[in-house]
Amino acid sequence: MARQQPSRSISQADLLRLLHEARGWLGSAAGQMLLDAERNAQRLALPQCFGQHLVQYGLAPEMLDPDEKVMRHHWHLDMECRAGTLAVEEARWPFAPQTLDTVVLHHGLDFSLSPQTLLREASQTVRAGGHLLIFGFNPVSTWGAPHYFGQSWLGQAGFVRPGRLIDWLELLGFAVEKRLDGCYRPPLKSPAWLQRLAFIEGLGQQRLLPGGGFYCLLARRQMFGALPQRQRGMSFPALTLPPLAAGTRRTHKRDRQ
Repeated sequence: MARQQPSRSISQADLLRLLHEARGWLGSAAGQMLLDAERNAQRLALPQCFGQHLVQYGLAPEMLDPDEKVMRHHWHLDMECRAGTLAVEEARWPFAPQTLDTVVLHHGLDFSLSPQTLLREASQTVRAGGHLLIFGFNPVSTWGAPHYFGQSWLGQAGFVRPGRLIDWLELLGFAVEKRLDGCYRPPLKSPAWLQRLAFIEGLGQQRLLPGGGFYCLLARRQMFGALPQRQRGMSFPALTLPPLAAGTRRTHKRDRQ
């Protein structure tokens, strides 16, 4: 029997279908394991981010608890209209360049028409000295097998390799300050087996092994040759939110080189 190959391109309709399937899976035992581990990684990384403006985008826009006052201004972006979110196109965010302090991409690159386009758009909104916090599925892990063999929604998700993502960030003027990994257990359906394999998680965390099912990269935008200047008035420029124009998107080829 021939092995099913992951799709190299995806339409907007198929992407939304895939996103709905993945979000439904988050309610499973493996999905809760993923979210718990990623929230722990987020709690370790966010204290290094400073400022007043934070944006979240991706698989679970509610990754941050609304009651947590991480930053004064906080937005949830999504590719579709949902309660409490602002619908945007991945290639057109409604923020002026260099006006955000932190952008959290929660598997946004894994669920996009063009990961490079989304990363470039998100990076342009981050000010000098600001941060990108990026979560992604690691293809070199036990989670990579369902992806490469085309099993469930994992077979269609993007799975950008962390080494490639680091190269993209460097080209955009970002330096990776921290990498965290988690979910060393495979995404099994059985809660009992996940509990039996809990020792693998502890072993991976203690030894800081790089083969977790997800990775978390904290990258800071560099300030090349910038001299501090005292400014009067508002310390942070006002954010502009132009109306979003409805339209169609072309299907982009994913970067699978």
